[in-house]
Amino acid sequence: MFDRIKAVGFDLDGTFLNTHVDYATIDRADKEACARHGIPFDELVFTTEKRLRRPIYDWLKAHRRADEFPAISKEIDRKLTEIELEFVHEARPFPNSIECVKELKARGLKVGLLTRGSYEYGDTALKGAGIRESFDAVVGRDYADYDDAKPSPKAMYYFAEELGVEPSEILYLGDNRTDYYSARDAGATFIGVLSGSMTKEAWLKEDPNMILIQYAGYVTSLF
Repeated sequence: MFDRIKAVGFDLDGTFLNTHVDYATIDRADKEACARHGIPFDELVFTTEKRLRRPIYDWLKAHRRADEFPAISKEIDRKLTEIELEFVHEARPFPNSIECVKELKARGLKVGLLTRGSYEYGDTALKGAGIRESFDAVVGRDYADYDDAKPSPKAMYYFAEELGVEPSEILYLGDNRTDYYSARDAGATFIGVLSGSMTKEAWLKEDPNMILIQYAGYVTSLF
């Protein structure tokens, strides 16, 4: 079933590495930025679990302040990266993560990281694990517009472009619905892992036919 696969991609947190990230503070970053700039965050309408920034832009545009959006967005991004890097030294590979990448490369497959974290965070985490040089591509939320990050399929399209393959030629592993939606909607093959936020029951509710493994590093046993 993996005959067409030319590249294997990993999510970072909860999938490839066991990380420590202050998600509660991350979740407040856009709200606090809005407060600093006089934007009534609680009046904005967010329609997705992973809040997009379009509502912030729309409010600024409606109040003739659209030119402020790029700087505000960069301010939020800097804060997010600062939070992500705070405990990056604590990141540890899940079982067989490192060995798996080396085996995939030996088989002639490309290997990449696609994360909702920043590029700097992903790059730093992989370097800390001593495996960065084995990755052909690292794509974070700051690769393009913030609203194109996972769960948008655009993130997977960008990832495929960096890897030099088609989305349909990617096998992607993740521990979160956002990982699944991005892969599914771009036509990539997806495997759910049980090392992060999703239980077996929750995964099978999303897709009763989903392939599940305990750790992403076990993926080579499926080929």
